[in-house]
Amino acid sequence: MPTVFGTSDFILGIDLHEAERLLQLFKSDLAVNFPFIIVPDGSIANLYQIRPVLVMAIIVAASFRSLPQQRERAEKMLEYLSVHILLQGEKSLDLLQGLLTLAAWYQCSFSLRSSFTSVLQLAIGLMSDLGLNQQPATIDRHNFVLSAANNAHCVSVGCRQRTNEERRALLGCFYVTSVTSACFRKFDAVRYTPYIEDCAQVLLAAGEHQSDIDLVAQVRLQSIIENIGQSISFDGSNNLKNTKPPIGLCIKSFLAELQDVKSTLLDLSESTSLRLHYHVVEIHLYEIGLCETHNPSYGSHMLGRLEIIYACLTALKSFFEAYVAIPPKTYYYLPFSEWAQFAYAVIVLSKLTFLQEDFWDAHFTQQTLDLLEILDQAAARFEEAEKTVTDNGLPIEENGLFSRWARKTRWVRAWYETKLPPRARLIDGTASAIQPTGFPVREDDALLVDELLAGGLLQDLDDASWQQLMGDWDGAPFSA
Repeated sequence: MPTVFGTSDFILGIDLHEAERLLQLFKSDLAVNFPFIIVPDGSIANLYQIRPVLVMAIIVAASFRSLPQQRERAEKMLEYLSVHILLQGEKSLDLLQGLLTLAAWYQCSFSLRSSFTSVLQLAIGLMSDLGLNQQPATIDRHNFVLSAANNAHCVSVGCRQRTNEERRALLGCFYVTSVTSACFRKFDAVRYTPYIEDCAQVLLAAGEHQSDIDLVAQVRLQSIIENIGQSISFDGSNNLKNTKPPIGLCIKSFLAELQDVKSTLLDLSESTSLRLHYHVVEIHLYEIGLCETHNPSYGSHMLGRLEIIYACLTALKSFFEAYVAIPPKTYYYLPFSEWAQFAYAVIVLSKLTFLQEDFWDAHFTQQTLDLLEILDQAAARFEEAEKTVTDNGLPIEENGLFSRWARKTRWVRAWYETKLPPRARLIDGTASAIQPTGFPVREDDALLVDELLAGGLLQDLDDASWQQLMGDWDGAPFSA
């Protein structure tokens, strides 16, 4: 049987018909969630001639019907990338697009976080080697946007202008690395520079693809999160560092930026992903209310800590309402960024659930947004996703990813349940307590955390993030 990659030194052993099916699956269901890559028209054979590495990454991302096969293909692709980038020193836009695509759906492709961070580092290095993060020196910045918009389809070789493909790749590097850094607080991301903003403006002005509106909205929302982290920072103990302007004033400024993005871009899109991202920005902004109170940065501004904490709870509620609007049958199509944001929201909700302050009622948190119910719902939806039948009638044969996520989510829920006070409910008008139920929890919590970290949902949280998620119990509930 003819093999698409039969003449290449990277052989996946995929026949032409199967490769074409995976390409069409990617274009119809996966690509819409990652607008940083525009797949050229044409058959798989023709596309492989001009974008061989991108084709490999597409094949890997769309091979979710069989997790073992998907990870085997991902490992082979990593071997290919190591040889061609590290040993042979090759650099091309195709390599960078392949790396970004591989990273975007890494939660299915890799069992180890180290593989993911290696891919990100390769992407950052390749972006730098290609010079995509630098404005062409011969172009005056004042005229850059207009001139580039009029030459949106130029060829990059021998041309002063960037192509829109290159601009999307640059913005993709920023987005993927920034989401990783913001959610897990361990990875050094590409910074949002004036040149990156110029590239975003060019894409909007060119109007080449409708998806560019979503792309620019995503990077601008993520840039706000980056600015929040730089302006309102924390020390190693999760205490809020002093800021010169009052916290409330800083929040008001960021809210104005957020509203601007919403009114100019988000209202033009029906993307659920953008709704999630919007609420994640709010959560990042209001999370500061959960930090150490012994700080003069709140000042006398009218927006006090109580209002900030309540706004955080409201943002979390909006996020999880948007999350449950995503059909479980589409979970295999979602890039890692949305799962990273989900994990981050669970972490913040856990901090808020166990917040102990005289002015705050913990029961109100549980009544408004019950952490245990959120985890129950998440586990049930993961199990539903495992039963997915693809739109073309093909079942998920041997994936098991979401069933493992469901099991680990229930373990996290059971662990939390032992730390929460019994929940009250009404039976025949009489209040009674709901006693802890669910999976048995080991006495040694460290063993449980180790098992949760072994793979699956939330496997990529670092030690500090897990301390936030599981709590620093030491005999007492977590206190932010």
